[in-house]
Amino acid sequence: MERLICYGKYISIFLIFELMITFIVSLLNLIGLNSGITSIILFISNILLFFILTFSNAYKRHKKGLLEGLILGGIFIILMLLLKVIFFKSSLGISTIIYYIILIIVSMLGGTMGVNKKGNQDTTTNS
Repeated sequence: MERLICYGKYISIFLIFELMITFIVSLLNLIGLNSGITSIILFISNILLFFILTFSNAYKRHKKGLLEGLILGGIFIILMLLLKVIFFKSSLGISTIIYYIILIIVSMLGGTMGVNKKGNQDTTTNS
């Protein structure tokens, strides 16, 4: 039950920040910023969001960072896919699949680094 509550907290944080990022990028697009630049901003924002949230989760849980990053990143990807299908009714192309694979890799990296950061602090305080 504790695990579901933890995931629920990160899912709600993810949805809030994802909506904020999308809103900001939409505004930038409306004021005339090139769509290529807004796509890059959205990509980098999502990478940072995935990394920070999975890093934080693994840092607090202090176990199995690779698996925690994969699970949480997978949940985020599923949410993104559901939102994309519901609101935009678009199909899945090769570039979208590569995008999601990059986000999964970043989330696994964030989880691994979160556990390692916690492990390094524990060993330095015990010495």
